[in-house]
Amino acid sequence: MSVQNAIQTLSQRLLILLWIILLFTPLSITFIWFYGTLVDSAGGVSLEFSYDVSLPLTVGKSLMGYPFALLPSLVYMAIIWQLICLFRLYQLGDVFTQANVSCFRRIANLMIATPVISVLSNMMLGAVLSIGQESFNIGFTIDDSDLTILLIGLTVRAISHVMTLAKDIKEENELTV
Repeated sequence: MSVQNAIQTLSQRLLILLWIILLFTPLSITFIWFYGTLVDSAGGVSLEFSYDVSLPLTVGKSLMGYPFALLPSLVYMAIIWQLICLFRLYQLGDVFTQANVSCFRRIANLMIATPVISVLSNMMLGAVLSIGQESFNIGFTIDDSDLTILLIGLTVRAISHVMTLAKDIKEENELTV
């Protein structure tokens, strides 16, 4: 089996896995959010907030908070979508192309933006869940995973520059007789 065939086979398998993850993510986040906010927390799903929230929530508050709870997952889903696009290109045998470089850049930018979006989402969620309460709760946390994804995003951004050089060298070699 050639290296190209191995890449194509691996890409095909990864595409199946990535599609499953992409489709399962919104379903699981939706279930966890509504079950965790509307049903007693002793039921097996425990949601954590960076501010005081008394659970269970009302249906209205749960519905208002849902978009802000979902927002970070939408960013992860966008990253998964870019990985699907990248592995489709690999499956077609396109390795050092501008389309691949673009996928790497979009993945890097999404990863770099993830901690900021997570903080903003958490703050907006706190504001929405504070409606009708005595105190206004806006809190956020930055944890190891946020810093890790930021660092990985910066690394992927550097890799996108390396991929640009590789693409340019490939194109130059194709023009050389």
